[in-house]
Amino acid sequence: MLRSPYTDFIVSPHSYGFRGIGGHGCAMPPPESMRIHGKLYLFEEDTRTYLNPADGGYGRTATPHETMAVLQRNFAETLMRGQGIWWLGNSPPHSHIDPERVPAFRSMLKQFGKIGTFGLHTDRTPASQIAVFIDDESFFYETVRNDMDLPLIFQQRLWGLPRIGAPTDYYLLQDLLEDRLPPYRLYIFLNVFRLDDTRRRALKQVVRRDGRVALWIHAPGYLREDPSCKHMTDLTGFRFGMGENPWGPMMQVTDFTHPITEKLPHDLMWGTNNLLGPVFHLEDPDARVLGEVVYSQGCCVPGMGVKTFEDWTSVYVSAPKLPAPLLRGLARFSGVHLYSEEGDVLYATPQLLSVHTVAGGERTFELPRSAEVVYDLFEQPWIAHHAHRFTVTLPPKSTTLYYTGKAELLEKLNHTKP
Repeated sequence: MLRSPYTDFIVSPHSYGFRGIGGHGCAMPPPESMRIHGKLYLFEEDTRTYLNPADGGYGRTATPHETMAVLQRNFAETLMRGQGIWWLGNSPPHSHIDPERVPAFRSMLKQFGKIGTFGLHTDRTPASQIAVFIDDESFFYETVRNDMDLPLIFQQRLWGLPRIGAPTDYYLLQDLLEDRLPPYRLYIFLNVFRLDDTRRRALKQVVRRDGRVALWIHAPGYLREDPSCKHMTDLTGFRFGMGENPWGPMMQVTDFTHPITEKLPHDLMWGTNNLLGPVFHLEDPDARVLGEVVYSQGCCVPGMGVKTFEDWTSVYVSAPKLPAPLLRGLARFSGVHLYSEEGDVLYATPQLLSVHTVAGGERTFELPRSAEVVYDLFEQPWIAHHAHRFTVTLPPKSTTLYYTGKAELLEKLNHTKP
C-alpha cells in the first residue's frame, strides 16, 4: 500500500490501547513510514468524551477538563507529525463532540483551526534523534497468540517510549534497509526476528557506523533460514544462551554504575507474564552486564548488556516492555537531546513543543537551540524570550503546546507584534 501510486491517504482511529489522561493517542500505523512514502495519514479523533455514558468504555474521559486535555494532546501530535485529523461528532448512538450543544467544543475547534493554519508556516521537520522500527516480515514467523507482540510492540509504544522526554519516530524496518531515512543517534529494534542474508547485511551496514547506538530486544536476528543463537551473535555482536521452556521473563538492573543505569531507581523491574519461548540470555564475558533476566523456575542470568565497538554500540535487553526511565538513560547515553526528564508524554519539532501531564507541577524544559520567543499556543501567554530553557508550572491533567521560534512568524497567528 505504501508503494502504490494509487494510494494517497490512510485513515484509522487512534490507538485504543491507552486513550485516557496520561495516555498516548498515537496513530495505529507507523507514522513516519507513511510520511516518507508521501501518504497523508488522517487521524480519526473518536475519543469518548464526558458526553458518552460512563459505561461506554474505550478510554472515556470523565470530566470536561480531562476531555479538553486529551483532545489537545491528540491535536498537538497530529500537528507535529504533519497529519490530517477529523473529529467524530454525533456518532450514533452517542455524542463524542457536540459543538452545537457545548460552546467549549465550538471554541476549541475554532482554536485548533487557527493553530493548525499557523502550524503550516512552522518548521515541522522531524526533530527526533530516536528511531523505532517494526518489522512486518517477522510477524509471519510468530504464533498468532500475540503473547510477544502485546508487550513488545503494542504496550511498549504506549507506555515507555512516549515518556522518554524526547520525541521518537516510528518506521517499518524495510524503510531503513532501503536507505530512506535521515541519520539518528539511537535505533530501537522491537521485533527484528527474521532476517535473510540480504536484509541482515543491509541492517548491519546502516547501524555499524558513525557512533550509532542500537537497542535489540528479545530475539534479534534469531531466524535466518534456520533458528540459531549464532544468528543473533552475527547481528548484535553478543554471545547468547537460550532456555527452551516457555516462561514470562522479568528483568532487574544489577549494575547501577553505568551511564545507562546510574540514575535509575534501585527497585526498577519490568517484563511480562506472557509465556515466551524460547527465552534468551547473555553468555558473553566481553559484554558489560547491566541486568539479569529471571525465567525458567527462577533462573537468574545476565539479560541486559552493552558492548562498544569501534564505530557503534550494541545494547541488548532480554525482556520486553522497557520502562521510560531505562529508555531515558539509554537516550542520554546515546547523546539524544532530552527536553525533560519528568516522565510526561512529550512531542517536539524544531519550533513546537507539546507536553501532556498527569501530575502537573513545575517543569523546566531544555531546548536544543535558543528560541527567540516561547509562547503558549493554547493559553496565549508569553513564556520567555531568547531562551535555551524555560520553567513553567503545569496544571494537573493538562496539555500544553508551545511555539519556540522567531517572533516574526508568530505575528501570523496574532497579527500583533510581541
